[in-house]
Amino acid sequence: MKILGRDIPLDEITSHVGAFSQVFGVELVTQENGLQRGNRVLIFRSGSGLMFEVQVDRAMDLSRMNYLGVPIGWDSPADLRSPWLHEFDAEDGFSWARSFSGLMNSCGLDHIHAPETDSAAHFNHPPRPEITFPLHSRISYTPALLTGYGVRWEGERAFLYASGEVRQATVFGENFLLARRIEVEVGTNCVIYTDTVRNLSYNTVPHAYLWHINLGWPLLNAGSRLVSPISETPWSLRAGEDNESGAFEQAGPRHPTTQQVFDHHVRLEADGTARAALINDDFQHPCGSTGLALEIAYDGRAMPALFQWQFFQSGNYVMAIEPSTTHAGSRADWHARKEFKMLGHGESASYRLELTPHIGATAITEAEQRIMNPVT
Repeated sequence: MKILGRDIPLDEITSHVGAFSQVFGVELVTQENGLQRGNRVLIFRSGSGLMFEVQVDRAMDLSRMNYLGVPIGWDSPADLRSPWLHEFDAEDGFSWARSFSGLMNSCGLDHIHAPETDSAAHFNHPPRPEITFPLHSRISYTPALLTGYGVRWEGERAFLYASGEVRQATVFGENFLLARRIEVEVGTNCVIYTDTVRNLSYNTVPHAYLWHINLGWPLLNAGSRLVSPISETPWSLRAGEDNESGAFEQAGPRHPTTQQVFDHHVRLEADGTARAALINDDFQHPCGSTGLALEIAYDGRAMPALFQWQFFQSGNYVMAIEPSTTHAGSRADWHARKEFKMLGHGESASYRLELTPHIGATAITEAEQRIMNPVT
């Protein structure tokens, strides 16, 4: 077993500690104060210097990550607000931003991007001819049914895990079940999400899904680089305006400013894997290592679009890397281009995401070479 970078026999570890929780484990806690009051949180410690938090009551999304003492992610002024305070349909559908915070927000399961109205004919309920979807729909701040968490063993290898189910349903509409499993091998720093979205209704329904992976300081800073084997960027929003940086080298905080968005096509590896990373080459770790990065890997066949969102506003300084099932456009565009995944009764769509932080020039160079030279 590898602990803090060293291969250590299991019997040596057990002779030195009274319980494995001294070194690694998963702990369930409940937050008790402020806007977070009532949130169940799973705290993972992998034994590699990686710690991260999973918000059980916010769709089991990963809210905070810390690697070797360095925060990876973004906390917004909105805080990791309890879902019981969230109003999905307020502010003309833009109230999603009132709870928007953390390293990761899952978006969907029937809509992503800006608020929009579409036909509800497929639900066969005449009093409701249309559906109005809020920004990024409803799954982000929905509590999960926690079905398990802890440590599982394969011989002398140990894996931390959590599993749960998140239901997005209504009587005269959709009935989706998102089954999630989160896993990290003890001694490593790669967090793996495996998601399956299943249609439990008896209607064929459109499905859309996006992971909003939010990166802030110190990973995001002036001069940080987006690294990905991007083949083209067919669409962008406000690219180059207000003296902003482009897609590949990030600017520092500023005021006033506005958001930018890019829709990228990424070259895939032979097995369909797509990769991207944000790299800060200038970061100095207190122990002397130089460089900080977060590497993202996902199934690019299941999520053919990679959005990049930048909002360099002072006090809200953030960049997001967003694998998505659909490219830029409206719901009418997605229908016309057949980008919606149409799920019949009992049908499902599966997704896989890997999040790996790196510190140090050697690890970052290896990651960049892996990302920019996909094995095809």
